[in-house]
Amino acid sequence: MEKFLKSFIANNRRNFILRNASRLAMRFLNAYHNTGYYEFDDNGEAFALKAFAEHAPADAVIWDVGAHHGEYAIEAHGILPQARIVSFEIVPAVAAQLRARIRGDWFELKEMGLSNEPGEVEVVWNRKADTTSSVAPMMSEYFQHDELERVICPVSTVDELVKGGMQPPTFLKIDVEGHEAAVLDGASELLAGPDAPLMIQFEYGMTWIPSSRLLHDVQQKLEAAGYSIGRLYPDHVEFKPYDWSDEHFRMGNMIAVRDDALKARLS
Repeated sequence: MEKFLKSFIANNRRNFILRNASRLAMRFLNAYHNTGYYEFDDNGEAFALKAFAEHAPADAVIWDVGAHHGEYAIEAHGILPQARIVSFEIVPAVAAQLRARIRGDWFELKEMGLSNEPGEVEVVWNRKADTTSSVAPMMSEYFQHDELERVICPVSTVDELVKGGMQPPTFLKIDVEGHEAAVLDGASELLAGPDAPLMIQFEYGMTWIPSSRLLHDVQQKLEAAGYSIGRLYPDHVEFKPYDWSDEHFRMGNMIAVRDDALKARLS
């Protein structure tokens, strides 16, 4: 039966009904995988942060890497008002807006990016849709206009900053439009040590394609450091061993934890 269906569909793929069935199936799978759903209260981010709050120490520190205008920092402060939040924003003009927007002794802004090595990188600043600004942008419809500017920006690494005296993150949240794997590469020493983050959240999806990075490599790295990894859904994290079918590049958030109690709470 399966062989017949494969043959029938492949040989009739231009059929109107099958084309529409394919589009419907794709929409179903995108929804099933929580793809491209950015509503904080309903996409699982609030759920994960509340679970973290139940297990976080009193002196918890959140590193918000890829802070944009501070949307995540504000939400996190509402859930963990006692936590110190360090936001990293690489685009100078966006960082200036963030500095003007948020003030408080709970908040610190670092006007830099994080990467796999310290130095400078060229960022394509998308002034029309600045949440998509990236070191290695996907030249999609969001970039098909003349409001793009290439900006040279400073970067450091997680390990360099911690060695320089910064308090390491209890929760490391990374949303940097395809540069997430490089940020984690720059945190190798922290991840291997006793002060490794209790929880890590990083975005994964089609933005990884221009950088030629795979979820497979990052999951191997994190598992070697003792973490369990899973995709975030509105009310749970699906922790599971890596499978090649997971390399679907659907935009969403991944969660990594190495505390059994927190893992159980999230599962």
